[in-house]
Amino acid sequence: MRSRTVAEQSQHLGEDAKLLGFPEYILAKRSPLGKVVFDKPYFLLVEAKQDNFEAAWAQCLAEMIAAQAINSAPELVIYGIASNGSTWQFGKLEKTTFTKSPRPSSIYELDNLFAAVNFVFQACEQKLMSLAAT
Repeated sequence: MRSRTVAEQSQHLGEDAKLLGFPEYILAKRSPLGKVVFDKPYFLLVEAKQDNFEAAWAQCLAEMIAAQAINSAPELVIYGIASNGSTWQFGKLEKTTFTKSPRPSSIYELDNLFAAVNFVFQACEQKLMSLAAT
């Protein structure tokens, strides 16, 4: 089965001059135009910084808000990940509420890290399938 989503590296994302950025990765709906063309909705943004999680989350949250505005669907949950490569933190934006997981994941606990990443990707895929059904 062909994937309904596409993950791409270093795409420009912006709603206006105040909310723009270049997230490391974006997970979005696959466009019928091709695998490297994004279509709305955007689901997940990943930001990487060298051990500066405060800056990573500031940038990631701005990108999440921009994605929410581009989607024109504030009820759609947007997921975010901030990482320095070895530590991964997960969060989500639901309408106007941002929630960050209290426990980061680590490459030294791969089962936990893969479970967290898998959960986010499955949640995005399920939401896309429910949107396609409507």
